[in-house]
Amino acid sequence: MNTILERLFLRLRGFLLACTIATLAACGSSGDSSDEGVGFPTPTLPADAARFDNTNANTIATAAVGFADTLDSVTQFKTEASPSVLQVIEFVTDRITERGRNSGLIAARTEDIGAGLCVSGSATATYTENGSSESGTVSFSECDVGSGIMVDGSFLFIVSWNDTTLDYSLQTGGTIDFDFGSDLVTIEMNLIESGNYGTGDFSGTISFSLSGIPGGGFLVQTAQPWTGNALSLEVNSGQLIVYGSDNTRLRITVTGVNTADVDLDDGSGTFVFDSTISF
Repeated sequence: MNTILERLFLRLRGFLLACTIATLAACGSSGDSSDEGVGFPTPTLPADAARFDNTNANTIATAAVGFADTLDSVTQFKTEASPSVLQVIEFVTDRITERGRNSGLIAARTEDIGAGLCVSGSATATYTENGSSESGTVSFSECDVGSGIMVDGSFLFIVSWNDTTLDYSLQTGGTIDFDFGSDLVTIEMNLIESGNYGTGDFSGTISFSLSGIPGGGFLVQTAQPWTGNALSLEVNSGQLIVYGSDNTRLRITVTGVNTADVDLDDGSGTFVFDSTISF
């Protein structure tokens, strides 16, 4: 597998780990990004959205920017021996990356990736590659990952790259349900990103929603594309809007390297400064 494609798969893996500093920093959403790729979702405000106020604004803003860490802590599986939601996604994307390393260029291929992941049910991945781009779908169907926890849904990805300039573009997104029996956590996301693997510079937009999490879900979109450098793990500009119930909103504006101001709209239609966060 060529270096560019392998790094693109690692970038995809990072996004599916729900936007760590190197990827959520490259995220945000224009809200109409689904037009860029057939089948990509447009996340919407979940029915269980939280109402924002000055008691939870900072926590939710930190959750939106540091999505990976927060998701990992609030959606743990019910036994300590079981993996977290993010570890399941990490397992799947590791399999995709390993497939890419050990395969030559392919026209089209479908693989069963359920072995080692699904106790019952299935997980499959379909890939199409032409040498400078690749697209595919990863799908789960009642995939029991242990302790009776079922994973259903799918995500798509489209990546293209230039081996000479190291420029790349990426879109990935989908909807995945994690059914714990008594709780159902749904992650819906859509990322569009471009950058250069030589310099590490990136710019992108994302939309994502979470539902079924403690305290209530929320929707995140980008008001201004987030830009930075993946090699230094720095975000230097961008703005996110987080939507909650009762017309409440948070505005997260980058003010310095990996630092942002949080403004709260309590439903009145006016943003008021709440706090500063670092990520």
